[in-house]
Amino acid sequence: MDAAILIPLVPTFAAKPILMSYIKRFSEIDEDDLLHVGGKGLNLGKLTRAGFTVPPGFCVTTDAYRFSVENLSEQNVSSVKEVELAPELIEAVLKACEELQTDTVAVRSSATAEDLETASFAGQQDTFLNVQTAEIIDALKACWASLWSERAIAYRQTQGISNEGLAMAVVVQEMCQADVSGVLFTVSPYDENVSIIESNWGLGESVVSGNITPDSFQISRKTGEVLEKTVASKREMITESGVSEVSTSQQNIASLTDEQLKQLVQFGIQVETLYGQPMDIEWALADNKFVLLQARSITTQTQKQISVDGIDGEIAKFREAEIQILNTLSDTRCTIWSHHNLAEVLPAPLPMTWMIMKQFMSGEGGLGKAYRSLGFYPSKKVDKNGILDLICGRIYVNLNREAELFFDGYPLVHNFAELKQQPQKAMYAQAALDIKHSAPSFWFKLPLYIVRMTKAEMQLRKFRTGFDQELTTQIFPQFREDVENEQKSSYSKLSDVELVNKFRVWCLKTLDEFAPKVLTATVLAAFSLQRLEIALKKCIDETNATNLASKLISGISGNLTVETNEKLQQVANDEMTLEDFIKEYGHRAVGEFELAQPRWRENTDYLKQIIASFRHDTVENNQETQEQVARQIEQREAAEKELAQITEKKTGLRKQIESELDFTRRYMPFRETAKFYLMLGYEQIRRSLVELDDRYNLNGGIFYLLPDELNQLIDGKEFGDVISDRKAQRDLLLQIEVPDVIFSDSLDSIGSPLSIDATDTYTGVGVSTGVAKGQARVLMKPSDIEPTERDYILVCPSTDPAWTPLFLHAAGLVMERGGLLSHGAVVAREYGVPAVANIPNATQNITDGQILQVDGNQGKVSIISDTS
Repeated sequence: MDAAILIPLVPTFAAKPILMSYIKRFSEIDEDDLLHVGGKGLNLGKLTRAGFTVPPGFCVTTDAYRFSVENLSEQNVSSVKEVELAPELIEAVLKACEELQTDTVAVRSSATAEDLETASFAGQQDTFLNVQTAEIIDALKACWASLWSERAIAYRQTQGISNEGLAMAVVVQEMCQADVSGVLFTVSPYDENVSIIESNWGLGESVVSGNITPDSFQISRKTGEVLEKTVASKREMITESGVSEVSTSQQNIASLTDEQLKQLVQFGIQVETLYGQPMDIEWALADNKFVLLQARSITTQTQKQISVDGIDGEIAKFREAEIQILNTLSDTRCTIWSHHNLAEVLPAPLPMTWMIMKQFMSGEGGLGKAYRSLGFYPSKKVDKNGILDLICGRIYVNLNREAELFFDGYPLVHNFAELKQQPQKAMYAQAALDIKHSAPSFWFKLPLYIVRMTKAEMQLRKFRTGFDQELTTQIFPQFREDVENEQKSSYSKLSDVELVNKFRVWCLKTLDEFAPKVLTATVLAAFSLQRLEIALKKCIDETNATNLASKLISGISGNLTVETNEKLQQVANDEMTLEDFIKEYGHRAVGEFELAQPRWRENTDYLKQIIASFRHDTVENNQETQEQVARQIEQREAAEKELAQITEKKTGLRKQIESELDFTRRYMPFRETAKFYLMLGYEQIRRSLVELDDRYNLNGGIFYLLPDELNQLIDGKEFGDVISDRKAQRDLLLQIEVPDVIFSDSLDSIGSPLSIDATDTYTGVGVSTGVAKGQARVLMKPSDIEPTERDYILVCPSTDPAWTPLFLHAAGLVMERGGLLSHGAVVAREYGVPAVANIPNATQNITDGQILQVDGNQGKVSIISDTS
């Protein structure tokens, strides 16, 4: 919510400012001080002078900034943080702090009104809470330094604002030890007769940061009547000591009474009268009295633009809310979100699945446990928030937090400027060390990081020596035995309480205990492949190294997804009954990572469709498939000969490559095998939910609830309206167009029509070698294929195991998302299908029926003609 201050330097500024211009107390600020104190400071001064209750404070003016940095040869994060302040400035700041008579203060940047109609700068600079007097100077310089963060610079470039002549004012204000805090919009953007209030226990940072879901109220401006009330389950709040748990008794009750809501709206209308326009107000309730923390005008330009673009008003409301949340989630440096990883198999989860997977993909969930077992140290931010964010109903990986999976505090960052120029690279970007983004303690901790990295390398090597055998002989059989025993239980005979307990037990068994082990195997596969490619690059160039690695690991046996396909062929050939197939593979499903999706044992329609397709195969078709597999093996053997030739006189390198190749081949099948076993436990989680759904006649609505709401459901709470609202909200969110890669300095791209690239050739990542030509079949789900179709180029968003049968009849594969280790890539190599992944918007840019050429060697997809 905080805005940055960006003020062009006055060209004639040269003389040393007088002492009084360093500091402006709120009571001293008048309308002419905008260029000295910024918009935030100006508003706090205006409210104070008007007699509103505002926590006391002062502004360190732009004059102080200019005076402090005038002798720097270059202004950047490091130089500004390390600048030596004049004794008189330090004295003035400390004296002003003493006058506040408080132990802690908030230190915030302050923005001018210049350029804010088109560039708000919201959240582009830093805020520091609970700062003690001894820390005030460091906090001041850190706030100044954030003016030159990568994020702020990139934002200014996007907005066309020069870096020349910039300065910053800083607000220092008493911390308000609030009982309740939040925001008030005096006029709803969608109903001029309504005010909107959001609130939570404790300090307001929990509301404006977007880290929790606050209580939300819509209040009549005329009568003060509460028109709509949404009470969230509030588990956390922010206090002076940091993040704290909300007491059980307060978690599910409204944080404000109806009378307090009415009083707050009246308070807001008084502020609105002062300014003569609708206002966005940050407030706090302390000792049963409301105080103002900030006020700013509500701008409606974006909303008007949406109307011009023809977006439905209700959808526009949700779009604005999503953008606001992302603004608060953004780091001080630019944040990047990428629609890859889990999004390839779970693009738009329902609420129940989302909450489970969000926890699973956190530092405290299964993902974090897997990384910790390998010697990594995920950050506290990853522990708390995970690496995923839900944007307009879709899963995105927060690349900034993903980089914090490895070593907490180690400055692994993405090259924002490069990825902004080539967003496609963000789909599988690798973070790199950048000292410019290190904390002051980095050099002090460097020996610790070196020790930890060395230990992690040793742990990775140690694990992969025999972990595959442990998985195959112990972990998989034991988990399967546990599932088979559970399948014998009749859930219809269990009580509601027992069903909820079963749900929690199998979430724990599957995602917290079993999944970290199989995730470890997939990490080892990626680690081994990476080391294989690094070794190959020592004797051939990067492109050839990637292609050779792809050929060397193709046609590997032991892939359970491929085995599933082979068993379906046996059913089609009457060599196996469908019932026997279901006993072994019935826990799989189309879109199987979504808990709401029926498993194959529940609905066999898709299987029957695929079996019918296989039965259309002629003897020649079957022979061609066998020849295709044989060619893949021949290709691998040819690659082995090529490897022997290029390493003939490099004995040491050859041994290293052979070792890494052996590990890669051993662990690569676990990329698919892991899903087979994981889905065994996933089915048990679903069983409990389906039984509860049936008992309460929710018609699938249970998947729109959250795990913590199950106890409330069986205690008698009515969720019909909640389910209906969430369904409607999700439907609206999914109508908002979003790019595959989102940058925090250009959030307006959300909701903008995706550009249709008219080029004839698209470049992505070659994930299975070879060249193929055929007619495009653009599919959004695997069941859209006709049983008789053959030799098509499959074009789809991404694939999961349910798509595998389509590979048998495909000449080539094009995916919007995916990399060398994605499901589609692994299976395409097994069947010798040339494949290219990471072609953004392929399902929109390519038309069904066009003739395509897929070049898996070069990673290119070409449109040859519009019709066959």
